[in-house]
Amino acid sequence: MNAILSRVEALQGDGRLERFALGKSPSFVLLTPRFRTSRHVVALLIPTGAGEPKLVVKVPRLPGDDDGITHEARVLTSLRERSPTASESIPEVVACEDGDRPVLVETALVGPPMTRRMLRANPARCIDTVVSWLMSLPRSDREGTSFDRLIVEPLSAFSESFPEAAGERDLVSRTLEIVEPLRGASLPRVFEHGDLSHPNLILLPSGRIGVVDWELAEEDGFPLHDLSFFLAFATFALRRTPTPEDYVAAFGDTFFGRAGWARSRVLAYADRLELDGPVLAPLFLACWARYTAGLAVRIADDRSGLDEDGAAWVRHNRYYRLWSHTLENLGDLAWAR
Repeated sequence: MNAILSRVEALQGDGRLERFALGKSPSFVLLTPRFRTSRHVVALLIPTGAGEPKLVVKVPRLPGDDDGITHEARVLTSLRERSPTASESIPEVVACEDGDRPVLVETALVGPPMTRRMLRANPARCIDTVVSWLMSLPRSDREGTSFDRLIVEPLSAFSESFPEAAGERDLVSRTLEIVEPLRGASLPRVFEHGDLSHPNLILLPSGRIGVVDWELAEEDGFPLHDLSFFLAFATFALRRTPTPEDYVAAFGDTFFGRAGWARSRVLAYADRLELDGPVLAPLFLACWARYTAGLAVRIADDRSGLDEDGAAWVRHNRYYRLWSHTLENLGDLAWAR
């Protein structure tokens, strides 16, 4: 906490926080995410006498690990420059400093988080609001994506983090074979958040959705990734899924077979982005493969890969199971056009 306070005092001293009228004794609410893969400590900065935060301060948990905050700052700045209409729904970067004492300061988005309970109370409003926001994001006229960087490299790193005899080598090999057609496909580049679910969704006073925590974002990401991820979160909320088996069952009912409720929203999104039918299944598979690979790589030792405990954690993770389920049931996806 002292490290955060000292960084804020330095920023106040050079005038960069002056417009937020923090006062002499602003309050802090310290957030310490308990996710195993969390890289940052986060503090909400509340002006003297106020009841709502004005700023969010993020510092790395580990010394020298400033890639996450600098990447987040870069993506947010680019998105705001390319889309004035997105400015209300994302934080503004106030300050970002790397080096010995890295810190990221952003404006706070104020409103209730989109929890599972909120989604169950008004599913149509919550789902439609997020889907509309996704469709409104800017995209480039350039075709193609960074296939090797976004798919081949993380999946290869995932594979190499397990022993050679592990089944993960086959899982990756089969996945790469199926998604290979994406390399030459005509795909729009999109701003991809990378983790579009609770607690990163805020319902703003305007009725729009606010989206925070952009450290996994990509400026030239794959279409359908964020939509798939959010719709899975929504179905887990609606079905009240307490166990990994419940997650997989709800996931199967939602996305596989023509009765699944996600089908209409996926096809509407595909129409809006002019995605051809044959790319939808590989894009959906790539979503779960990439996210799972990212989880594993973040907890693996750079030199020796995953230890026994880490490998067990990954295999028990729900996203690993969603990846495996999708690979085994790809032919049953409900998106034939």
